Amino acid sequence: MCILLSAILVGCKNNNSNEEEIDKICKTIEDYFNSYYTIEDYKILDDSNKAYKKEIDLVESIKKYTTEEFFNKLKQKRASGGTVDIAKSAKRNIKVGNIEYKIEKPKNIEELEDEITLHYTADFKFYNDDKEDILEKEGQIRLKKISGEWKIDYEPGYIPYYMLKKIK
Repeated sequence: MCILLSAILVGCKNNNSNEEEIDKICKTIEDYFNSYYTIEDYKILDDSNKAYKKEIDLVESIKKYTTEEFFNKLKQKRASGGTVDIAKSAKRNIKVGNIEYKIEKPKNIEELEDEITLHYTADFKFYNDDKEDILEKEGQIRLKKISGEWKIDYEPGYIPYYMLKKIK
């Protein structure tokens, strides 16, 4: 994933400073997606108390990867509830993989300072012991550099309902 982003953003130019920043950006995005969109045991979600706790845990798991403002928005709109609801309804676990990016802003990586906006596609794997579906989600993600660390400042923060309809 990071190699692809590095190739897209840096091209053939070998700039250690940009490569280090890109690695940090990749790590932040990957950790965010893996924390926020992962359900490893959908069966516990049949218990409403455990489902509610999972919603809270998903949001809390991303606090260190997000700006305070974005974290509070996700928390207020209870966006993690959609992830929990889809896992519960589909009776599937969820895992994210194969995240690819295309830079939107800045147009030139040499201009990278404290903010970057990327268009992403990610494969969402919905699975259980009997079935597996991989569906693609597209979106935009923005990161800001705060106190030397890259933080997610925008991403839709939910699994779209249309994905539930496509799960076989």
